[in-house]
Amino acid sequence: MDPDRPRAFPYGAIMKTTSFLAALGLFLLSGSGAAQEEPAKEAIHNLVRALAARQSVTTSPTPVVARWLEQNREAVQDVLPGPFPATEQYLSFYRGGRIYVHVLDWAGKNGLSLPSINDRLILNAHLLNGKPLKFGQAPWGISGSVPGSDRPDEIDTIVVLEVEGDVGELVPPRTVSATPLETILLQAENARLGGRLRYNPGPDWIEGWTESGDTIGWRVRLASAGDYEMQLTYACSSDCSGAVLEFTTGKQAIRFTTRETTGFAGGWENFERRGLEGKLRLPAGTTDLTLRAVKKSGANEILRIYGLYLIPVRAKPQIAEAAKRAHAARADPTWFKSAKYGMMFHWTPQTQPRNGAAKPFCDAVRDFDVSAFARMIDDAGAAYVIFTSAHGMQWLPAPIAAVEKVLPNRTCSRDLLGDLAGALAQRGIRLILYYHHGVGDYEWSRNSGFYRKDKTQFFDNEAAVLAEMGNRYGDKVAGWWFDDRFPLQPFERLWHAAKAGNPARLVAFNSWILPKATEFQDYYGGELGGELKLPPEHGYFDADGPQSGLAGHILIFLDDQWNHGSRNQPIKAPLFKDEDLIRYVRTLNARGIPVTMNIGVYQDGTASPATVDQLHAVRKAIR
Repeated sequence: MDPDRPRAFPYGAIMKTTSFLAALGLFLLSGSGAAQEEPAKEAIHNLVRALAARQSVTTSPTPVVARWLEQNREAVQDVLPGPFPATEQYLSFYRGGRIYVHVLDWAGKNGLSLPSINDRLILNAHLLNGKPLKFGQAPWGISGSVPGSDRPDEIDTIVVLEVEGDVGELVPPRTVSATPLETILLQAENARLGGRLRYNPGPDWIEGWTESGDTIGWRVRLASAGDYEMQLTYACSSDCSGAVLEFTTGKQAIRFTTRETTGFAGGWENFERRGLEGKLRLPAGTTDLTLRAVKKSGANEILRIYGLYLIPVRAKPQIAEAAKRAHAARADPTWFKSAKYGMMFHWTPQTQPRNGAAKPFCDAVRDFDVSAFARMIDDAGAAYVIFTSAHGMQWLPAPIAAVEKVLPNRTCSRDLLGDLAGALAQRGIRLILYYHHGVGDYEWSRNSGFYRKDKTQFFDNEAAVLAEMGNRYGDKVAGWWFDDRFPLQPFERLWHAAKAGNPARLVAFNSWILPKATEFQDYYGGELGGELKLPPEHGYFDADGPQSGLAGHILIFLDDQWNHGSRNQPIKAPLFKDEDLIRYVRTLNARGIPVTMNIGVYQDGTASPATVDQLHAVRKAIR
């Protein structure tokens, strides 16, 4: 038995007693007065929260509470603290392969969002004492809905998730195993948070660190002992600089002082990856690391943390050699730097027509007017186009055998990508393909192997898709823009697959506002969104900046937020004034940074006349 794992309550003989709660030994009342006087809802909520906190007093339940305990015995008997940290809305427990989520407050909504589970499948979901449920599994979280009419108990709705494998491995801090030559990334989602700290699953970082007593804990398992250097990816605003933090493990302690981080996102979203002085000696076996604040600065918030990198000292020569390989193989970005601006289109199965119901995706692919679309781009003066090959759902507008092998009927017979590449090439416009590896698509993720501890099969499938497309299109495709900032990818292998058929292709792995995830890329993804913010003039793409060595690039959207997915709605009006957009493009071009402008298009490939007019104004001013 794992000595670090909390033990379940000894329920063996409880149900034989006349006083279930007294035998349970849980806190129900914290003062004078009888349990019978307390409302059932408050009593049950106190009971569940006491079970989570492992508190102990002696009081007897009311008949209502005793009846509730009898009905929900499965979710409170012999259970352990669950993998999802407690919130005001819910608490979680587990036993065997089942997770019991006690939803205490729906806050007037039907939806429930839980932290992600990315290395095993959720096999089934249902209500305890109720009907089956459909819960979606994605890298950013687990979500589903339970209408009020379906809830057998409004006081405590218990959602049961049946999961592959040992659920105990999911309870934070999750153990991260590594080989002696492997860099270890301790991510926010794997940490155990003490105090008021919270994990924000959307941007994937730890925030809300306001108290010096709060702690962050990680657990590492190593096959052999070794020395490790440390790098921390964090954000620190101007007024949080000067706090003193300390990493401890066993008798070792490493302290560092926070410094303001810089970038274009601003304030608490300027993330940098910084090395810490000193080394940690980690033994073979399991080790706990704890981060705490020794001294707080003047700011209310101490720090925001994305992840901690542990770099084995003995692996540094191999890491340096890999970086040399990446730098030597980078494509020449001269054409891209001088391109000034291009356009991006999220044309996907979710794209809607101006009015009425959307066509099935492959019908829309068949009917897409490539000539008219290419003419619109040419008229706008774009030097290149970033067009979606797959986004969200793993549906490709081309007959790609590697996709069909994993999940049949997910491609189309018309090669829209090839037709578009040809039409653009005739006009001297280059094509870059956008690709998302589909981890938000549950069927694709399940079939391709994403929900496994060892994701080799998943990346084998992705590499096969990229290589097939690269060889198919050759020099008709000038680059790739890979979405999703998942940091644990075999980047060198994917890089080689992306260059198949054309070594001169430019490659970007989008890291959003976070530091680059790999050296195996040519240019910065640059996702900024709907704001005209400028990256720092110095220190961002050069020296030891977050995107050092990469060609600069900025990506914004002009009207719709990436994709026009609203049914029976027009594309939104332009977000910016013409003169502001033109000034922005000119400023970045003067630094050798091209700007990609994403615009919404309807399912037939047409755009908003207002946005088209704005692009014509940009062309007149820039070209």
